[in-house]
Amino acid sequence: MTLRLTVAAAALMLSSAGFAAVTLTVPEEIKIVAVNDQEVTGGLFRSTEKYKLDAGENLLTVRYSEFFQHADNSHDILKSGVAAIRTPALIDGQEYRLGLVNAPKDFDAAQKYKDQPIFGLYDKSNQLLVQQAGAKKEQKTIFSNGVLGNAVDFTKKEVVPENQPAPIYAQSVAVKPTNVVSPVAAPKNVTINENGADQQLIQLWQKASKAERQKFMSWLAEQAN
Repeated sequence: MTLRLTVAAAALMLSSAGFAAVTLTVPEEIKIVAVNDQEVTGGLFRSTEKYKLDAGENLLTVRYSEFFQHADNSHDILKSGVAAIRTPALIDGQEYRLGLVNAPKDFDAAQKYKDQPIFGLYDKSNQLLVQQAGAKKEQKTIFSNGVLGNAVDFTKKEVVPENQPAPIYAQSVAVKPTNVVSPVAAPKNVTINENGADQQLIQLWQKASKAERQKFMSWLAEQAN
């Protein structure tokens, strides 16, 4: 029964993607927390991901998160607070990507960068459409300590940190002065709940490469911190 539900959910996810008009590519250093206030759960071994959005304006809630392996085989996971990116009107059938502006090149630089990361939205010609810096300090009215760590309150109409700097848009784009955003086909997390799942996890870990294990540890830390 559970397997049939899982297959149905996967089919629904694929079919919904067929109706979406815009493709957004997101690197592993950027985590999509929500799209248009709809919470998004990322994959387990995530690297570069693609999301399907409707054309028009969208509100992307994101955070910077990066895994660092040190010479002594220890590791650190640096994670920023959330930032809300109001996109310009995305064009039907076009491809866009998120990236880090002035991305850190080492651990020391990343420690400072996480305090106020800068996100950029680019079109397929690599033109920067909007630049959004994160807030310096998380707002207690927006975050609450839950089982999965700092959780965003999606019961609010729009989740935007109050002290977040104003976005910088390219002169060639325009954003309507409104809080209304286009609906989005938000990616859905498909969960398999079968007997012996723990054994499957053990087998996956044993077969995983070093890079895949690091991604798993990074994902696990996001859930626990």
